[in-house]
Amino acid sequence: MLARSPAGCRLIFRRTYTSEGLSYKVHGNPSEVLSLQKQVVAPPQAAQVLVDFLAAPINPSDINQIQGKYPIKPPLPAIAGNEGVARVRESGKQAGLLEGALVVPLDAGAGTWRQSAVFDATAVHVLPDDISIEAAATMSINPPTALRMLEEFVDLKEGDVIVQNGANSAVGQVRPLTSFASDICVLTNLTMVVFRLWTKGLLQLVIQLAKAKGIHTVNVVRDRPNMSELEHHLRGLGADVVTTDEKLKAALASADMPRPKLGLNCVGGASSTAVAKSLAPGSTIVTYGGMSMKPLTIPTSLLIFKDLTCKGFWLSGSTRGGDKESKKAVLNKLVPLLQKGQLAVRTKPLPFRQYKEAFENQETQSGQKYLLRFD
Repeated sequence: MLARSPAGCRLIFRRTYTSEGLSYKVHGNPSEVLSLQKQVVAPPQAAQVLVDFLAAPINPSDINQIQGKYPIKPPLPAIAGNEGVARVRESGKQAGLLEGALVVPLDAGAGTWRQSAVFDATAVHVLPDDISIEAAATMSINPPTALRMLEEFVDLKEGDVIVQNGANSAVGQVRPLTSFASDICVLTNLTMVVFRLWTKGLLQLVIQLAKAKGIHTVNVVRDRPNMSELEHHLRGLGADVVTTDEKLKAALASADMPRPKLGLNCVGGASSTAVAKSLAPGSTIVTYGGMSMKPLTIPTSLLIFKDLTCKGFWLSGSTRGGDKESKKAVLNKLVPLLQKGQLAVRTKPLPFRQYKEAFENQETQSGQKYLLRFD
């Protein structure tokens, strides 16, 4: 564009770019409040980069954020999306990043459902080019959550055992892990389905990461008609034991492995009790969700006589306050696993202008997450 200089005596040329993105002005159902909007994007300043997004997934946190039920609320109007992958189109003189570099945003609420954006160079992390676009676009939320839960609560060694529930969560009413007790609300079917798929994906990443570390997994699922099919799938990912709440005690007794040192709970209620009872003395149970909408129930005797420790985990909350270096370190740990294909996330690509299709068809997806494509 052309603009007069402060002195008013000459014209200067300022480059600008046009970008389309999925924006919302009020909170509500994504299919109702999201709209495709064009924005003018200014060139990057000295310590900034202009990036073009390649792909961005639809996660439960995105849905909750649009609904206004997520603890992190970008000021309105806002561009949706918390995770994605982009390429640097233009780099400021002091940014220190090469044009064409593959990058992922580090901050929650970055607004990844758009074609182009300008970020501070310190707010993105550079990835090697030999990571697939699908893997890079989905590596910033679920894989770090799984890895940190495996590494930060218990010093697990090769041959140790963990137990987790929620492999095939119900389609019924659920409360996402991002909702607080004070948020008394009725959740939409869309939120329930997306959260169910998110939990499945996270559990399967835990299995794959544990397998890569030589750690055994005991996976507690709800009984279902195609139980053998589910067990075959999870064992193919590296699961050692696949069982139900009711059969957990017997499954552990017959398994040739030590008692679990770590329990991961995303269900609550009776399932969390079963997980707690299966743990070895001095173990830790970590809660990152509550799909049954029932409280965590740990018998007093387990706390006293087994000295169990109960913890909670929320990835976004644990990395707020400018702690970007720790997030970069976790991403760097994941890179070799992604390069070797040891971590797999099932996605369904969708042109971003067809975004409404994703919200209309989420209930028909089975273990896949929609991946908005911008190329």
